[in-house]
This record gives sequence, C-alpha cells and structure tokens, in this order.
Amino acid sequence: MLSEMPSDRFDEIRREWIARHAGVSIIQKRRAEVLNRRIHDRHRRLAGARPNPHDDNVIKPLPTRTARSVEGRAEAAIVVVAALLAPIGWPAGIMMYQRILKLIPHRLRSYPVPALLWAGVGLGALTLCLYHHGAGLDTALLTPWLVAQIPATFIAAGVYGILNGWLAVDGATDWWPLTPPTVPADLHYPMGPDDMTGPGIFSQHDLDAGEQLTPIAPESARPRTGSTAPIGVALVVSALGIIWAIVTVGLGVRDAVTDSIVQTIPANTPAVAPW
Repeated sequence: MLSEMPSDRFDEIRREWIARHAGVSIIQKRRAEVLNRRIHDRHRRLAGARPNPHDDNVIKPLPTRTARSVEGRAEAAIVVVAALLAPIGWPAGIMMYQRILKLIPHRLRSYPVPALLWAGVGLGALTLCLYHHGAGLDTALLTPWLVAQIPATFIAAGVYGILNGWLAVDGATDWWPLTPPTVPADLHYPMGPDDMTGPGIFSQHDLDAGEQLTPIAPESARPRTGSTAPIGVALVVSALGIIWAIVTVGLGVRDAVTDSIVQTIPANTPAVAPW
C-alpha cells in the first residue's frame, strides 16, 4: 500500500499557493483540486480509511468543458496559441518537468525555476541572432519554427514550475537548489563523575550542555530564500522575445515570398505601352 502511494513533494504548501493565486483561472483551480485529491488519497491510505467515491470532485479538463465564460474563452485561446507555437516544445517541457520532479527532494530541495527560464531565454536569443529567412518558405518559416521548439522546452518547463506552485517552496528562486548534505550529530555531553555534595541533581552547566543535544545546521546547509526578480525579468524577456520572433519570422516570410515572386517574372518581359 505504501509503495503505491503518490510521493509527497510539498503538495500541501503548493496547493495552498495555487489556490491563493488562481484568481479567475479555471485551469489553476482545477490544478489545486487535483493536488487536493492527491493529498486526501494519501491521508486515507495512511489511515486505512475507505475512500468515498463522491468526494474530491474536480473540474473537468479544458478539452471536455464548454468555454462559455470570458475567462474560459481566454484560457482556450491561450492554449490554442501555445499549441500552434510550440507543439513539440510544450510536451517536451512537460516531460522535463516530470523528470526534474523525480530529483526532489533527494538531490534537489525545490524546483529550479530561474535556471530553466533563463536557459530558454539564452537559447531563444541565440536562435534569433542566427536567423536568416533565406530564399524559400522552408528556411523562412519551417526551420526557425522547428529550432524554436528547443528554447520553448525550457520555457515551458519553467512556466510549469510556477503554475504548479513551486514558488511557495523554499529554494525555488535559486538557480540550482541542491539538497544540503545531512549534518552529522556531534554531541558534547559531559560524562564526568557526579558531584554528590552539590545542591541538586542538575546544575546549570548540565542544562546548558543538554541544549546542545540537538545539532544545529551550519549556515551553508540552511535554506535561503532568494528574490523573485530574476524570474519576473525572465518572464518579461521571454514574452518580448516571443513577440520579436513572430514579427521577425513574419517579415522573413514576406521577404521570401516577395523574392520568389520577383524571380518568377521574366527579365525580358516587354513593357506595355500606355495609350
């Protein structure tokens, strides 16, 4: 039973963060409900209770519900645009997200959101700097669209880390939040002979020494909470880079189509004299 139980990767604190920051987003509300159902399933299995099939109902997935509200239509439009721009990078980003989750909390103590976002920004900038529309539609549209799936993979993995509430976990703002090594227990308890003539059984020295029984982690092993400014800047730069890439590729396609039309016009075509 315990082996089949889903792993607890800070589900409680992430569910609370998602529910608090969901706003009008139906997708985020469903994500919080799915996490809540996972938490309840874990509690029931630990307690040996029989699950109630009528409990933990969640919102239907986006493809199976009708987008009647304004926020529902807006989310559907965002999903359609993301599917058109990154049909390969989006699923690859989800796979990368699931792969990194397996490293938590054994090797990573949290999800490395800044590292993934800035990796996507760097790869996207390199792609735009090397872009040249060429002479045909394949080099003007198809090639940059396929190459753009690589930075889209890292950006999608970083965005999924934010949407799944990992900013609530300490270390998510670090570039690569490694799990600190286990601090060995170093006890210094006096084992000398007892003073039988003393006023009491415990002296102040024994009480002070007893407080050292709990080892204190050094400063290097304590978790640190960083700033979310690099994450915000990376999101803004990513959005501007996506707009820049769309405009650049659009201009490249226009130039490629114009060049192909000009090349099809014979150079020796006689001009028609106006009458």
